[in-house]
Amino acid sequence: MDFRQLEYFGAVVAAGSVSQAAKNLHMTQPPLSHAITKLEREVGVSLLERTAKGVRPTQAGLHLLSKAERLIADRKRVVETLRLMGGGAIGDLYIGVEPMVINEIIADVLAEFLDQAPKARVSLVDVTPDLIVQRVLSGELDMGCIPFGATQFAGFVEATCDWYPIIDIDLKLAVPRYRAAESHPDGKGWGRWILPSRIPAFSGMPEVAEKALSGDETFDVLEVSTPQTAVAFVAAGLGVAPVTQRLAGRSDSVALLDPPEWLRPMQATLLWKRGGEVTPLMERWLQATRTVADHRRTLAH
Repeated sequence: MDFRQLEYFGAVVAAGSVSQAAKNLHMTQPPLSHAITKLEREVGVSLLERTAKGVRPTQAGLHLLSKAERLIADRKRVVETLRLMGGGAIGDLYIGVEPMVINEIIADVLAEFLDQAPKARVSLVDVTPDLIVQRVLSGELDMGCIPFGATQFAGFVEATCDWYPIIDIDLKLAVPRYRAAESHPDGKGWGRWILPSRIPAFSGMPEVAEKALSGDETFDVLEVSTPQTAVAFVAAGLGVAPVTQRLAGRSDSVALLDPPEWLRPMQATLLWKRGGEVTPLMERWLQATRTVADHRRTLAH
């Protein structure tokens, strides 16, 4: 028994005759009669009572009709759902995001994505970059957005992930406002730097700062897990920190200065598991990311 047989049976019952149902279905009568006879043989019971005025369903036929209508309706809903999923219009998407990239790019990407697919469900998981990679590789996350470029990837990340470079994120040096007038060529003499913790999966600010300031006797490091924490510590006078305009621009206790030349922009990168399924919803997120990045580059020029 298949859905076409059920649809044929329903059409015959609705028309009250096989010949009229055949006309309604734009087919000839013999194949329709054959389909109904085959269906009755498969279920082992008569489904239609033949009368001089046409046909009407038997008790078994009425039972099948009630079930068939629901099955056909469910089938149509399933087919429509699959069609929408195939077009990246609905479904669940799990994205790992590092706090700094939320402020710089992900909020705009999410707005663009939901404008295209308002019925999709997106879960943004705010975790550190190393956990993003772990969960992408384990399948817990579909994709992740990190503040590192491919040249900063550890070997295992490069070997197991595919990626798309989104945009460069310009950095500022956040300093306590009362120290804003100080001059420290090449970033030396500030004392304590508040930097993200080292991550085995990526090389970043800690390594760059340590190399650039190796000859600075005042250089000290306070490690933090998130850039937001760094801003709060700078405001408390505990040191200076690389941040972005969006992240720290509203703090009255913090001044934002141009960074030393060695503190280059960060690279926001979208990554996903190499060899894993790239669903239509993931493709749509990637397209939304490209759209936002292209718009940002256009504005910059």
